[in-house]
Amino acid sequence: MPHDSSGRRRRPAPRDRIVPVQAISPLITLSFERGWDRREMFPFVEFEDARAVAPGQSVSYADCREAFLRARRRLGETFAIDYAGRKSLAFLGVVGLGMMVQPTVGSALRFLLEFASLAGSVLGLEWELGGKETAIVASDLFGDQELTPFWKVDHLATIAGVTAQLPCEDARPLRLELEGALQGPIRRAMSLAIGCPIVAPAERSRLVYRTETLQKRLRFPDAAAAAHWRKAAELDLPRFSSPDASSQVRRIVAVEGRLVGRQEVSRKLGVSERSLGRLLAREGFRFSDVTGASRLETAKALLLSGETVDETAERLGYSDARSFRRAFKRMAGISPFEFRTSTERSKSNA
Repeated sequence: MPHDSSGRRRRPAPRDRIVPVQAISPLITLSFERGWDRREMFPFVEFEDARAVAPGQSVSYADCREAFLRARRRLGETFAIDYAGRKSLAFLGVVGLGMMVQPTVGSALRFLLEFASLAGSVLGLEWELGGKETAIVASDLFGDQELTPFWKVDHLATIAGVTAQLPCEDARPLRLELEGALQGPIRRAMSLAIGCPIVAPAERSRLVYRTETLQKRLRFPDAAAAAHWRKAAELDLPRFSSPDASSQVRRIVAVEGRLVGRQEVSRKLGVSERSLGRLLAREGFRFSDVTGASRLETAKALLLSGETVDETAERLGYSDARSFRRAFKRMAGISPFEFRTSTERSKSNA
């Protein structure tokens, strides 16, 4: 999280400038199409002329949310899904270009999640590994009860839409799970637009894929281009980073799905190892605690999905199953076997 002058942790302020202006370009285009007054809709945006936005601007969360609230009041409940349908890989800029040249659907989605803030994400987006299913989970960063449900529909529908545009065979999601109830007509409209069933209400908002779908090959993989776009994204990332260091570290560990060291995480965040340590210390965390907790959650999800201890250890990058067992017991207080047995017993007794 950002910090005040004393270095104490604080909640992201509504005026923190975190969103690149291109993130709302579809909304600006929509406003032109509808003939809305741009000064009324976007008083915080600098325009070069009647229809062109001056490049290089960033937008505060408060300004961004007010523009979307005004649009939602005008367009109604289906606005989120309609808006998401306007976005394309080109809209994502450097992130979309980096996705296009990845070897698989899964690596393209990992690239998207790693640099989601460059595409204007205002949510936490995390990779949830499973057995036959893998999900992208959306979580709130700003405590915005009014707009967070909108963002979750918009962000997850956008991911589904741009993934379907990748150069490969059918890469549609298995289902979209959303917190909160949905009326029948809205549910059907969403399902038709995204191309998968909608489950609502659900415990969490998730976009679920078959794991085998993520292994599909893209038609134009290019390692050199992928390295180029990754470097470009990493250079730009610090300007539009997530609100706190600990959530960024958790995101990277979740996206990588393996053991990740301090040096690699620091490089991805565009900060020195010493700076990363100071940022985490201000939030009351150590690097090992944050990465350990994230790996523990991933390990639990893999074990409950049916993965064996050996398979889980290999997926997470441990040298052997024995090392994984020791690490799991140190963090969880019980062995992987005891965890799975107690969880299954709890479910059967429920």
